[in-house]
This record gives sequence, structure tokens and C-alpha cells, in this order.
Amino acid sequence: MAGRRLDRKASLTAQINAAQRAAEALQPPGRRLLDDPYSRHFVRHPALRAMLAHRALAGAALRVFDRRWGGLHAHIVLRVRYADAVCEAAIRDGIDQIVLLGAGFDTTSLRNAAAPVTIFEVDAPTTQKDKRPVTEQLLPVASHAQIVWVPCDFEENVLQKRLIGSGFDPARPSVVVWLGVSPYLTGQAIDTTLGDLASLCAPGSRLVVDYIDADVITARPRWKSARRVAHLVARRGEPYRSGFTAAELDALLAAHGFKGADHATVSLLLRRYDPAHARGLSGDDWLGIATGHRI
Repeated sequence: MAGRRLDRKASLTAQINAAQRAAEALQPPGRRLLDDPYSRHFVRHPALRAMLAHRALAGAALRVFDRRWGGLHAHIVLRVRYADAVCEAAIRDGIDQIVLLGAGFDTTSLRNAAAPVTIFEVDAPTTQKDKRPVTEQLLPVASHAQIVWVPCDFEENVLQKRLIGSGFDPARPSVVVWLGVSPYLTGQAIDTTLGDLASLCAPGSRLVVDYIDADVITARPRWKSARRVAHLVARRGEPYRSGFTAAELDALLAAHGFKGADHATVSLLLRRYDPAHARGLSGDDWLGIATGHRI
């Protein structure tokens, strides 16, 4: 598996996502789409920290972001709500292993500190060097969750070896959350990673993965926002490489033993988590998230 979180550029991408989650958490309680009190602690870039100095400033920045890159902010914050729901359901069913694959500055470990689970944070050593001390400082003393840090340069290390060597039990069901990575990978890298996950995940496991629409890669997408974001990431040297239709992703997951169970594009996420359209965010549908069940 090759990922975009392999160099120092990646920490800025992770900080931007954390800043968006933190800015969303600053919105009024009746309007915010995500309650994440931890993400702000991972934002160090001066401009991003300035955005978080006041609720009004954060809200204004998000409105500008949404007008320019419609669908992206809603996806970034609501994919967390979606993944949280999958994890909560799995924990209720007795699953006690969660793998955050390419974790970045995701705060799942902190938000699930009260749950009796082991959370494997898998990411590049450079990102974990920044994340681990902050996470351990914020972790409640009475935490029931156990966090296992799995540094993994996906270019060089075998995921299966690193996870099992860190105490992951492939004989027990797990939840794997793999967000913000697949669009930047080649098809071969995605296939290799899914092959690794198929060997790691026992029947009953769940895989949460997000993706971009195939048209963003193979054609001129009908959403201006998608064209703008694709151009932006390409200029940063991190171009989008893979996209899928829902049917194509289901077929790929099925080829590795994961049965597709649920898909949610941006508009569906907004209907699910903001039914009154209180925020008026763009529903440009070029991003999606899905859950596959290991059979």
C-alpha cells in the first residue's frame, strides 16, 4: 500500500482536516454537524489556528470553503459521524478491535476513550510523532480504551506483519476505518491493501472506506467544485488517482470478501445528519463513503 501520508506535506493535509472538524465544533449547538472537542489540539499552523479563534470567524471560513469546494466540508465532517455510527454498532455487537488505517489527526481514539476497545492507530511515523504526545495528554485518566501505535511506512512495511506484531488478533472480528486515503492511491495499491485486510479481518468484521466519484478521474466531472479540488491537489503534488462508482466499489470489495452493505454520498449524509438543512451546505455528490462486511 502506498499512501499520501508518507511525507511532511501530509501533516498539513491532516491539520486542515482537523481544523475543519474543530471549526464545525465551534458552531452553535443546534447547527453544528459534528461535536469534536479534540481536533483543535492538533492544529498548529498559524493561519488555521487564527480561523479557530472565534466562532464567527470559523463559521465565515467554512462558508467560503463550502462555496469554493462544494461538498468537501460536508464530507469531511459527516464521514466522521458515519464512521462513528459503524463503530458504535460494532462495539454494541461485542467487537473490541478498531483499526484506524492512515489515521492522520483523527480523534476516534479520544472520542471512544470510555469504550472497552483496543484501537490500533496505523500511520506514518512522522505524523504519529506529532499526534501521540497530544493524544496521550488529552486521554482521560479513567480511559477504558487501549491505544496501540503502529508506525507503518506503507511503502516499505507489510501491513499484516505490523498489525499482528502489535497485538492485533486476526481471529477476532474488527472494524477498519480507512478514510481520506483511497483517492490518492493507484488501483494496484488499493487492491493490495484490500488483500491485506482480507487476510487480517475475521468474518463479521466491518470496513469503512471513503472514495471519490469515478468521473473525477476518468472524465470532466459535472461539479465545478470537484474540478477545483482535483486541480488544487494536483498542484500540491498529491493528485487524485482512483475513483469509483458505487457498483465498482462494491465489486472490488466483494472480490476481497467484503460484502457491500451501505453507501452514502454527500447529499445522503446531509439528509441523514442535517435533515432540516440548517447549515445550507453544498450537496455536490462527488464524494462517498461505504461500509463492507467481511463474509
